[in-house]
Amino acid sequence: MHMFWRRYGKRIARYGAVVVAIGVLAAVSFAAFQFKRMTREWYAPLEAGTEASLQAKGDQLPGALLAQAKTLKPFLLLVIGTDSRDGEQARSDTMMLAAVHPSKQQVHLVSIPRDSYMELPGKGYDKLNHAMAYGGPKLVKQSLERFFNLKIDRYVTIDFEGFRQVVDTLGGVQIEVKKRMKYTDPSDDTYIDLKPGLQTLNGQQALDYVRYRKSDIGREDSDYQRIARQQEIVQALIDKGTSAQALVKAFSLMDILGSHIKTDLTDREIASLLLAYGDTEPNALTTDTLTGADERIWHNGVLGWYHLVPKEERSRVRQLLMEALIP
Repeated sequence: MHMFWRRYGKRIARYGAVVVAIGVLAAVSFAAFQFKRMTREWYAPLEAGTEASLQAKGDQLPGALLAQAKTLKPFLLLVIGTDSRDGEQARSDTMMLAAVHPSKQQVHLVSIPRDSYMELPGKGYDKLNHAMAYGGPKLVKQSLERFFNLKIDRYVTIDFEGFRQVVDTLGGVQIEVKKRMKYTDPSDDTYIDLKPGLQTLNGQQALDYVRYRKSDIGREDSDYQRIARQQEIVQALIDKGTSAQALVKAFSLMDILGSHIKTDLTDREIASLLLAYGDTEPNALTTDTLTGADERIWHNGVLGWYHLVPKEERSRVRQLLMEALIP
């Protein structure tokens, strides 16, 4: 054996190095192919002529995939979680504004209560979550731009099924469930039953956790409590998404995201964000919520509940987002 290795060892090592190099090249090529396919599937611009606005001047980055990626300027991103069902128009179940600052590796996330009462351009005053049914992400974006007097640069939507699959692919998320959550509504296939305690939630349980508001067994939650759980899940997913496990599952995640996300972020912009936030340190996520009061008001001849936001609170959130976007 010793003589064999002395005679053929170097040759075997060379061949082994070549095989490893070919394997790495194939993996990189496949990853690049998957990335391009994924971004083509989910790219859905709302308007023409927006691509160049996020590009900042900077040196080109190494690597074929990231060769044209540049550090992005700070930008405002609209995040929408949609409840799309067969034969029905997608409804916005979750809405957030994210002030993204790539060079500082910071994101400031503001949750917007879905019943917030505001002007929907072309539709009059109504709840914000109705904008999705009336005019899709474009009308949600226009409504929030008018409400805050701010320009929203990009948007992204993810549906419930995509959320479930992402959580399952990442092996679930660890959450401290603070109370028993039980709610049943056969009309829309809702069957929530979570017990209290620290546990790893699978995709369906995580979705139940963020959607829970009504109760079969006790006091119902406010929308603020629901929003707090949404922000908790976002943080848990960010922690999982930057783990070694996420890198191992990268191809599976690409398949899921390609089928369940829509955005007007370009492939170059996504590549730049992956590069900027790929290192877990010193990534920082801070959260906030637009607050107001639930009141019954007359709307189109019907007395209903709406979330009314004072001008002072609107100004506070606007200022907060503007400060988070300072270069």
